[in-house]
Amino acid sequence: MTGEQPADPRRAGPSRSRAGRRRAVRGDPIRRLGITLLAIIFVLSLFAGRLVQLQGVESGSYRKLASQERDRTIPLPALRGSITGADGQVLAMTVATYTVAADPLLIPPAKRQQVADTLAGPLGLTPAAVLDKLQHPTSPQYVVLAKGVPAQASSQITAMNLPGIYQSGSYARSYPDGSVAANIIGFTGNINGVIKGGAGLEEEYNALLAGRAGSEQVQIGTDGQQIPLAGSNDKPVVNGSSLRLTIVPALQYAAEQACARQVSKTKADNCTVVIIQPHTGDVLAMAQWPTFDPATLRDVSQTTDLPVQAQFQPGSTAKVIAAAAAFEHGGQTPMSAYNIPYEIREGGQYIHDAEWGPGERYTIAGIIAHSSNIGISQVAQHISEQTQYDYLRAFGLGQATGIGLPGENPGELPPVSQWFGDTRYTLAFGQGVAVTALQMAEVYATIANGGVRVQPTLIEGTTDSAGKYTPAAPSPSHRVIQAKTARELLQILQQVPGVDAAGAQPWGVIPGYAVAAKTGTSQESNGKCALCVYGSSWIGIAPGDNPQLVVSVNVQNPRKGGHFGAVVAGPVFYQVMKDALATLQIPPDGATPPNVRLIAP
Repeated sequence: MTGEQPADPRRAGPSRSRAGRRRAVRGDPIRRLGITLLAIIFVLSLFAGRLVQLQGVESGSYRKLASQERDRTIPLPALRGSITGADGQVLAMTVATYTVAADPLLIPPAKRQQVADTLAGPLGLTPAAVLDKLQHPTSPQYVVLAKGVPAQASSQITAMNLPGIYQSGSYARSYPDGSVAANIIGFTGNINGVIKGGAGLEEEYNALLAGRAGSEQVQIGTDGQQIPLAGSNDKPVVNGSSLRLTIVPALQYAAEQACARQVSKTKADNCTVVIIQPHTGDVLAMAQWPTFDPATLRDVSQTTDLPVQAQFQPGSTAKVIAAAAAFEHGGQTPMSAYNIPYEIREGGQYIHDAEWGPGERYTIAGIIAHSSNIGISQVAQHISEQTQYDYLRAFGLGQATGIGLPGENPGELPPVSQWFGDTRYTLAFGQGVAVTALQMAEVYATIANGGVRVQPTLIEGTTDSAGKYTPAAPSPSHRVIQAKTARELLQILQQVPGVDAAGAQPWGVIPGYAVAAKTGTSQESNGKCALCVYGSSWIGIAPGDNPQLVVSVNVQNPRKGGHFGAVVAGPVFYQVMKDALATLQIPPDGATPPNVRLIAP
């Protein structure tokens, strides 16, 4: 066999691959250790820098954040003062209410139905509604179950000791008599947990009633419980003061009901009644219909305080003002005589009486008692226009009464510079001037008080949070007409009930009492046409010889059963005055009207 034999690898020299391989150089252990230490030092320096940043540079910010997480300022609302009537009957008060909330995470799912069943009754909800809130909370750890929960129900919930159920207290306004005196008291709203007046006395005396809220500093423990901070910057609560009114709730209620009946009977727009004590200016009732319930109010437009905000033309009830001016500055007396023709033309306008008979000849007393427009227009000619205007102003027309209620309407009395040719005559019988029910009540209170006008008031006194009662200062007063003039007018007005009774309207005849009164019928504008609706008034004073009460009634736009003041407003006056005399226990005076000549010879 020929050929070359394979080489023996064992004898062969080193191959190229083996010859080309190099041994790896192992690093220096000291060098590796140094690098590792440098890395560790670098990382530690980062930690140290961060610690310096947190504990040094930013420590104040983090302490503040921690404090905010731990410390709380708990607002403490003040208790709003109450409003009571003259007899102490509560008309408005503040009651404690509670918001009930839950932390669903603290209520085991197996017990949620039981909790819902237990809470449903006190919360006034169905078990299904409570369970739905627990299972679908507004946030994982919080859901409001009910607001405005009464104190009694809150106590029941507390006694249940249910897991995850919390309560927080607040205040709500309550009106025990519902709508009684609502137009005077007004209403309140809740703004961020604070009760604030929105109309009436609640608004006018809001600062006095509200008091001053306080606060308490607490810490929140790890268990969520509040820990009071000793020596903290707490602010004490100053509860509100309470108002005691001159209003007699029984009279207010009776007047409101009398108004309601007459509005329903006559299909009128509204009715107002004002009762005043003429010597003090105390308003004993200031009623209206329609009215509203402040606890269920939905429409603020319903809160108009008609006796001080709604204006109307007084009609013949204003004739006493022109007569007073003529007695004192026109050389006239109650016995001054005037012929009463069918009509007269003054200032370019014809003037008529509602009723007329041929050959009528009245004294000024008769002109007032029989309510003659023609007669009083002739009387007004004896005084200057400026004098007539001054007397209207002096009796309170065209200006606020000072009663202290928001939104009071001053009425409308044009200055002499704006009078037309017939203005002095129309003003004499109560047309061309706009008044409020309270203003006209004040006119007759001034006559009843011997010619001295006393500013009307609703406030008898206040009681502060410490229980100290402070009576209100006497109302300011000033003389408007001479005592002699007031006495003469009072005697004339005592003739009116008899005249009306002869006309089958005996609403001023109250057995045992002499009553001085005046009726009025005006023609009003309804915004669409002039002189197309009527206003009906009756204002009376009793007892006639020693006046203790003035009752003023006005009914606007009666659409059924007539429109004259004696017919429409008279029945309301009769009922209200009878109730007032009985409620206030004013004894009969047994007086009879003086003999005053009405028909001139």
